[in-house]
Amino acid sequence: MSRTIVWFRQDLRLHDNEALTEAIRIADELIPVYIFDIDPGRWSVPRANFLIESVLDLRRQLRAGGSDLVIRIGKPDEILYRLALETKSQWVYCNRERTHDEVKVQDRLEQQLWSIGRELRYTRGKMLYYTSDLPFPVTHCPDSFIAFRKEVEPILSVRQPLPSPVNIPPLVPGLDTGEIPTLESMLPGRQVIMTSGFAGGETAGLKELNDAGIKQVQPDFPLSGISFSPWLAMGCLSPKRVYYQSLSMPTGGDEIRQNLVYRDYLRLMGKKYGDQIFYKSGIKARKIEFPKNEEAFAAWKSGSTGVEIIDAAMHQLNRTGWIPDVLRKITANYLIKVLQLDWRLGAAYFESALIDYDPCSNWVSWLNLAGLGPDNREDRIIHFDLAGKKLDPDGAYVRMWNS
Repeated sequence: MSRTIVWFRQDLRLHDNEALTEAIRIADELIPVYIFDIDPGRWSVPRANFLIESVLDLRRQLRAGGSDLVIRIGKPDEILYRLALETKSQWVYCNRERTHDEVKVQDRLEQQLWSIGRELRYTRGKMLYYTSDLPFPVTHCPDSFIAFRKEVEPILSVRQPLPSPVNIPPLVPGLDTGEIPTLESMLPGRQVIMTSGFAGGETAGLKELNDAGIKQVQPDFPLSGISFSPWLAMGCLSPKRVYYQSLSMPTGGDEIRQNLVYRDYLRLMGKKYGDQIFYKSGIKARKIEFPKNEEAFAAWKSGSTGVEIIDAAMHQLNRTGWIPDVLRKITANYLIKVLQLDWRLGAAYFESALIDYDPCSNWVSWLNLAGLGPDNREDRIIHFDLAGKKLDPDGAYVRMWNS
């Protein structure tokens, strides 16, 4: 009787889930697990709520397939080690992560499992392309996105996504499945006000994807459009599934596919440069100092800078956990170029606030905007009032979020 643990991380879905597919192939009994390991200081209410909804949806789907989702709260390496011992599981399957904190957890777990003769097996699923299909090793990945795209798109095809499993092996009898924590227990003392237009989970993500394929989506808010980034970041949608469905979309398909390729590029930059993407000096190794101005940073975070488009964007971010990409660039440019603050302050705040937070996408993007990354943007200060009028000519966006 073979028993296998599937550790769900940023892959909260059944479709195109290589870890789940491989574990089902070899297991007589399956133990799907999700572990809540959240630092309340680094999670906003919208981000935590989106996660809870995504885990709830995953549990519902597993139960519909005759299984269940085991919930635990704490340190993943310690919990999975004890669970492997308790259930006599031979393997733990999971998606491999590539950034600092996640790698430390993986390494500790792997060592603990080896000490008792168990094995951690890694799978892929975060990217559109497989790194083994790329025409170069990760260490030789072009630093320029334009160069990367030119080398990759003409010669690589995107692999077909894996189907959702039809038959899921049963759960180990008698195992305590645990309760999904509430938002109040995850973020004690925080005021819960939700106005997000995004519902977490694979079911909601697939519905949004299918709706986009049959009609032109009307944005929920001004300056927003079709975006699958929250579901992609949490792993509720597979990038390959989005790619193939975008081919039949009446509008916006080309932009969606370019964004998926850019997302791969940012992840490869994270793999290539490792912990350097979190350094103050970035990958340039410059000796650089930033002025400290807590008052200015607080005004930026709260949306009280006095610049209407910046304040409206920060209000939307704080209430919903999401803003469109153009406003992320503008608000970041304001912090970096006008306030001249440490770019890491902004990157860390976006990490806590965004429901579509992804380490590589967030930190490499901020690094590039700060002029310290692999693919730096034009070093200029935006005229923010003019930019606001261009993006929001009738002022509807500013009125909505600054009211």
